[in-house]
Amino acid sequence: MIGEIAVIVPARDEEDEIIGCIEAILASFARLEDCARRIRQRVIVVADACTDSTAEAVAGLAAVHPSIELLSTTFANVGRARNAAGDHVLSSIGRQVPSDQVATAPEEVWLAFTDADSRVPEHWISTHLEHAEADADCLVGTVAPRVGTGPADLLARWHDAHELRDDHPYVFGANLGLRGSLFTRIGGVPPLACGEDAAIVTAVLEAGGQVRRTDAGRVLTSARLTSRTTRGFSAYLQRLVEPTDAGIG
Repeated sequence: MIGEIAVIVPARDEEDEIIGCIEAILASFARLEDCARRIRQRVIVVADACTDSTAEAVAGLAAVHPSIELLSTTFANVGRARNAAGDHVLSSIGRQVPSDQVATAPEEVWLAFTDADSRVPEHWISTHLEHAEADADCLVGTVAPRVGTGPADLLARWHDAHELRDDHPYVFGANLGLRGSLFTRIGGVPPLACGEDAAIVTAVLEAGGQVRRTDAGRVLTSARLTSRTTRGFSAYLQRLVEPTDAGIG
């Protein structure tokens, strides 16, 4: 039984996107229907190597929303940023909350990952909880580019290259869930500057964990072409703008 859900958001120079991201997460928590018990709800934003006002924007929201926590790091590495948040969550199990809201073991903690330039739907948290309570150890969700954040022809090319469905073959860091006990078993998030999301799934499978893939709770993410990593989502979109023999990834 899940007693705590922590949403982890790495953010590097995301002052224009982070507020919308957090507001969507809070709306998803607000829709969570759980009459039998209360689940501790947390949003952990990692302001990693930021040179803008991302941290200040998050701190402002945290002042009025106790569920929001800000971590400031200098990794300039998304894998290490996600891992720092996961360590932070699991190190605080059972502390500083009433007994009816507390997870007492790592298997009762669910880590949900998204990205600062993304918007989760209102049923996102409930989708993650449903699969977690059905014994999934890792949930691999889908994403799609947000309308209005890029040219229409680019978004069309992206959808032409992806079949979004249950049991899909993709891994997106903007829509990923992991049980706390599996986080511990695989040694945390791999310290990769790109591809840490796929590495998480691979490690869970190698550890014998249960991985589920779903298109429910699809996350919408920015179609910007300015990448925060060398081989991230934006870099992939750049290849769609100018298709080459590099192919579709």
